[in-house]
Amino acid sequence: MGNSAIVAELDALVAQCNQEIAALYLAIPTIPAAQVYVQQWGIFTRHSRRCWAWVVGNCPEVEVRRFITKENLYEEEGQIETSHYEKLVRLGLRLGLERREIDDATPLPSTNLALHVWECLTKNYPWKEGLAAKAVLERSGFPDLRRIRQQNWQRALQLSDEDVDFFALHITADEIHGSGAYELLERYVRPEEMPAVLAAARTSLQAWALFGNGIAAAMQARGAVLPEQAPARS
Repeated sequence: MGNSAIVAELDALVAQCNQEIAALYLAIPTIPAAQVYVQQWGIFTRHSRRCWAWVVGNCPEVEVRRFITKENLYEEEGQIETSHYEKLVRLGLRLGLERREIDDATPLPSTNLALHVWECLTKNYPWKEGLAAKAVLERSGFPDLRRIRQQNWQRALQLSDEDVDFFALHITADEIHGSGAYELLERYVRPEEMPAVLAAARTSLQAWALFGNGIAAAMQARGAVLPEQAPARS
């Protein structure tokens, strides 16, 4: 029998984090604000593949390794046509960035600190804790906040559906990735392991809030309108 309680606990942690990080999804961007978003998210996207690989390296379970390798490594990076990073690069180019400005972007201090947290959780902690740390990130903002983000960007920046394929992909693909990772945790995490697994997920989401709110502040400094700034509707 699986550990069904863990899914409810993880969902509650994600819901709380969504409230803390909502500004990132609700921001009305300008071109310079969107550019800094793309640069910082590109750093995260490249680093995320390394984190998944560390979970695979720590995990003795073939089923888990196979899922991560197929869904989070091969699909997201191994194939150019489905590479999440390449889709993000195309968005950045549409926004006026050069490729090197995305590839060689300097992380914000908040981004840098968050990356170190995720590296530690996935590289140095037991695989179940590392998997939980990554799984909750797949569920952040899902799906409503992600749809609002896509709509805001399209309206504010006159972007086509093709331009924002990166955002659309993260509504469809992360449903598979997040749900699949949750199912693995439900099956493999024993009740006595839950406190440590939930603690890792909570720490990961704290790093996510730091990362996301750091980007939101950088976007605001470049003219983005955050929710509290939005004019009241009559």
